[in-house]
Amino acid sequence: MWMWISRRLSRRILLLTTCITAMSLCLLARSSNKHTHFERNANYSHRKLLDEDQVRKTLEMFQVSDFTVVGPSAWPKPSTKLHPDAVPLLEPSFGKHRFDQDVVMAFAAEYGLNTYLSFVTTLRNTGFRGDIVLAVSKLDVQQKGVTEFFSSQEGLVVYVIDLKCFNAEGEVVDSVKGGMRVCQLPGLYQYKHGNISTQVDPRPSRTVATTRYELYWLWTIHYKPHSWIMLLDARDAFFQTNPFEHVPREKMESRPDGLLYFFGENTQATRIGKSPKNSKWISNAYGEMVMTALKEKPTICSGSTMGEQIALETYLRAMVSESDETGTKLMGADQGFHNYLYYTNKLANAATIRSIVVFDQGRGIINNLGAMRTKPLEEWGNGKILQQTSDVQMTVLNWDGTPSPVVHQFDRHKVLSKYVYDHLASSFRRDFFESQTNA
Repeated sequence: MWMWISRRLSRRILLLTTCITAMSLCLLARSSNKHTHFERNANYSHRKLLDEDQVRKTLEMFQVSDFTVVGPSAWPKPSTKLHPDAVPLLEPSFGKHRFDQDVVMAFAAEYGLNTYLSFVTTLRNTGFRGDIVLAVSKLDVQQKGVTEFFSSQEGLVVYVIDLKCFNAEGEVVDSVKGGMRVCQLPGLYQYKHGNISTQVDPRPSRTVATTRYELYWLWTIHYKPHSWIMLLDARDAFFQTNPFEHVPREKMESRPDGLLYFFGENTQATRIGKSPKNSKWISNAYGEMVMTALKEKPTICSGSTMGEQIALETYLRAMVSESDETGTKLMGADQGFHNYLYYTNKLANAATIRSIVVFDQGRGIINNLGAMRTKPLEEWGNGKILQQTSDVQMTVLNWDGTPSPVVHQFDRHKVLSKYVYDHLASSFRRDFFESQTNA
């Protein structure tokens, strides 16, 4: 059972749907002008899938704010910051994009071989055969086994980026220091005028968590309009089932718009106003008035997003524009941009975004566990979010008892950290080096 909330942008209608699969709508609640009613699909009318009071309650929480912003129908390409005629320049160091594939994208600089092994291998073990695109730093490829692993993986596209980072004294350094430092990334775009070629970074130094949206944008243009794309944090995520297995497929390839999927954090554990970090990201970028308007809203995670290429490409333009307009350099500020775009309805006029679908925690493709760090997983909800038969065999579940296709923010929980680091990563590492020895 998956529950989602979908905001029909053109009509500003909020839909909350509970379903068995992405192909069958079972319970639909429409909310418009304060009127709510429930409809049951005849094929599944025999099942009560969700308490209707909870439906209404969740529906109200994810409503867009009264503080709305009229956004454009289209945002500028990030490359136009250099020049209106600038073109993307960055090329992959390993692999090639495949235009007709679904794809998982992640910024993964300075994470190390074990992270790459866990991320890629758990995804491939689900049967997913689309593209995986990563950005890593030049420091990563100096580590033992990293280059060999990247070279051995079919469908893996890796960009080795040359970040120009700055320490607290303003000195140029190589490391992002866990994302805390601000950096620039020359060579993203190029503008040629006669014999003169310009490849400078047109933006001031910023955190890599913000820079990654430019990289994601550059990568999305390599895929067809209705390919499904997932943006995901690589460091703290692993896969249990194929995340693209049940996404709706557009039959009309010429359709000019697509879907976006957003994923919330646990509403019992946190709201934007309850989290000092989320509050700071919003108030620093947009001021206290906006923060007050959004303080009771559930937090929507910026580290886990999906969508059809045609919609996601526009979203990424909007995210880069928010960074440009606000000028904020806080680490994690992108989550403030993400929530602001949704709750202020700023994406409502976007011509290429048909709907935004927000999945409550534990009811969608990506299960965000970070806000639930305050107590053991078995003490949340129905107490059945973790199915554990041993230290080396466990499954994270959605609230309906089905395996979560993607587990995000696992490292906030000791039992999952031990499982991933001590079992999965170590076994993948052992198997990889054994295969290299026997090759």
